[in-house]
Amino acid sequence: MAVAVTAVFATAQTKVYSDLLTVSINNSPVQEEIADIDVTTNSDGTYTLTLRNFILQDEEPMYVGNIIIDNITTTKEKGVELFSLKRDIVIAEGDDKNIAWGGPALGEVPIELAGKMTNDKLYCNISIDLQIMQVGVVFGKEIVKNTMYTDDLNVSINNNLVQSERTAINVVEFVDGTYSLALRNFILQDEEPMYVGNIIIDNITTTKEKGLESFSLKRDIVIAEGDDKNIAWGGPALGEVPIVLAGKMTDSKLYCNISIDLQFMQVGVVFGNESLSGIEEIAGEKGSKTIFDITGRRVETVTAPGIYIVNGKKVLVK
Repeated sequence: MAVAVTAVFATAQTKVYSDLLTVSINNSPVQEEIADIDVTTNSDGTYTLTLRNFILQDEEPMYVGNIIIDNITTTKEKGVELFSLKRDIVIAEGDDKNIAWGGPALGEVPIELAGKMTNDKLYCNISIDLQIMQVGVVFGKEIVKNTMYTDDLNVSINNNLVQSERTAINVVEFVDGTYSLALRNFILQDEEPMYVGNIIIDNITTTKEKGLESFSLKRDIVIAEGDDKNIAWGGPALGEVPIVLAGKMTDSKLYCNISIDLQFMQVGVVFGNESLSGIEEIAGEKGSKTIFDITGRRVETVTAPGIYIVNGKKVLVK
């Protein structure tokens, strides 16, 4: 199935999202594949979502066309852009003029659109009433929240420290309990700058202990092109790159250690402080948390493991 989904954001800058696209007919799944979504902003701050060259794979292919949804407005919650609408649209002819696209002949078609997006991830659900059938299109996994962590980033080459700077890492949480971690526009400062790209690690699972979400994995990833299209980012040309990731996080702090095998060098990226603990997370926000120990005595900070009542909720600190 040749499908590309394009969301139009309002500057000349375009983002490319790649994720699983699942299509159903009358609530029965009929096809799925990895597809791309390009996103560009409109000058008035609205968005346009385009599902381009959509071909429905039923018993025989049904050549639908370009599904274009204009004037999408969003609200922001937990670092995520949310959107939802119901509208009648006219499906446009697809890009290949040699194909008899059937969508335009349907006239106005009722659609429902709902979704969420961050800088790194897009989730959308489109319901399309094609009169003879109800088509559902789902792209990506539903997003719960997006957290931007800012801390010190230390980078080494073959175990020799080469740079230290303040930077940000984004962590997206999904409804299935997995996470995605993104270090964007990574530039390796060696003798000359090496423009690596966006290091995005998906499908991270965690375990919870002592108030922390901990994670560890080994995987091959493809480094994505960075956001500036005028830069020749070298990461994508390397193909699959072995990485080792370990770390832990709370709602306000992240520590992670990423080892990246770039074939000709071993790159180590350390973000945040390894001494991060769940006790620090509870005790670090004195002004916003009311804490009592198990005897009912109010305390300002948590100094030892045990059971505490934090803002009326029981918390176990091991």
